[in-house]
Amino acid sequence: MGKAQKLFEHWIDNVPREVRVQDVKTFLNYYFPDMWDHQRSSHIVVRCETLKAFPDYHPYGEISVPVKGGQKVKGFYIKALLKAVSLLTELGDAP
Repeated sequence: MGKAQKLFEHWIDNVPREVRVQDVKTFLNYYFPDMWDHQRSSHIVVRCETLKAFPDYHPYGEISVPVKGGQKVKGFYIKALLKAVSLLTELGDAP
């Protein structure tokens, strides 16, 4: 089991209050490869075509994750990412 999968298992059981941005990027590289961007911005933006079908992500299939102080992501946004991965898993689109 890779680091991203271990993070998923750990976070799904107990969502942390804050997570290092590097751990979030590791997670995104595995579950959303080539679907996210974080360049000179205070937000990580995930764009996934499959998520367009769901009302929470309509119309662009987008998740915006603010980065606190350039180094941390709050647990609320981790929950949103976990929910998106769970939806993709149900559809069979997650790795």
